[in-house]
Amino acid sequence: MKKWINRLTKLSFRIHGWLGLTIGLFFLLYGLSGSLLAFRHDLDRYFNPGLHRLKPGITKVPADDMYRMILRTHPNLKKLVLHDFPRDRFDSYEFMLYKRQEHLTDNYLYFVFVNPYTGKIIKEGDYGQLSPSFLRWLYTLHYSLQMGIPGMFLTAIIGLLMLLSLLTGTIIYRKHFWQAMKFKSVFRFNNWRTGASSLHRIIGVWSLIFNVVLFFTGFWMLREYFSPSMWILPKQQENYEVPVNIDRIVIKAKIHIPGFEPIAVNIPTVKNGEILVRGHMPLTTNVLLQGKASSIAFDAQTGALKKLTIIDKQSIEERFEYMAYQLHAGAFGGDVLKWIYVFFGLSPAFLSITGGLLWLKRKYPQRKRG
Repeated sequence: MKKWINRLTKLSFRIHGWLGLTIGLFFLLYGLSGSLLAFRHDLDRYFNPGLHRLKPGITKVPADDMYRMILRTHPNLKKLVLHDFPRDRFDSYEFMLYKRQEHLTDNYLYFVFVNPYTGKIIKEGDYGQLSPSFLRWLYTLHYSLQMGIPGMFLTAIIGLLMLLSLLTGTIIYRKHFWQAMKFKSVFRFNNWRTGASSLHRIIGVWSLIFNVVLFFTGFWMLREYFSPSMWILPKQQENYEVPVNIDRIVIKAKIHIPGFEPIAVNIPTVKNGEILVRGHMPLTTNVLLQGKASSIAFDAQTGALKKLTIIDKQSIEERFEYMAYQLHAGAFGGDVLKWIYVFFGLSPAFLSITGGLLWLKRKYPQRKRG
């Protein structure tokens, strides 16, 4: 038994070292981009005052008019989403457009900000372009490496490889696990090797659970790209304009569920689709189910209510689909939680670099000079 455990430990050490060397740069990329994206909305509002500090007017343009204007000026859309309503009277509307890709590596996300008082577009752009929105470009880089469908597939694989790295690391440092958890693991810095080894062990143990959650949820959200059907590009076709009024649909949703807070509206661009008003139900208290988790579906032809989806009443599998995003992005707490995500989110890059150096030092030790 002991012999078998020793073999498993040696094999784990080799795998752990090679993973740190080969994909360590990806861990650094995901860690840095994810840390910035934790504060994405705050940074976006700070660096774009022209979008969120508007001069209020006397009257507002209906959201329905904005939708029809965008639909007619931006052809070939797979989906159109009123992504964010104005937070206050100084804020703008944000629409997210899903384009029909012509190539697998094409980016499909596009944003449009509209002034609610003039109905005119203030700013728009492609998520695949560094300008005019660095944070949206970074968002796409984080989950697809700006490579479209192949990039999302590759990111999912890297998530699995990181989980393998965490598993092998746990096997290697299993004897030191509880000591580090109880703060009994001694930090030594006799030289760079012992210092790096101590930090690698302590930080690795303390960030283990967080990184398992982070990389598993990252993989989980992209797992669908292992299916061949996701690699089939949508047919190019003209946009379909729904006959019902978007503003009236939102009002209907509020009346149907008193206290319901609409946050986004999914509007179909093909016939026979449904309008989905997504938002927060008043009785939802679970912090991992806050935001756009619940929805009310309406017939896009008649405006009739079709389906009510209260996230609290859904199956565990359906609830986890939404909770996975919340856990991955740290979107269920305040700034303190975001900073915790930043700290632990950078740990895989540190661990991969120090682990790779330690592996090289052991694999190719320097000969003592005579």
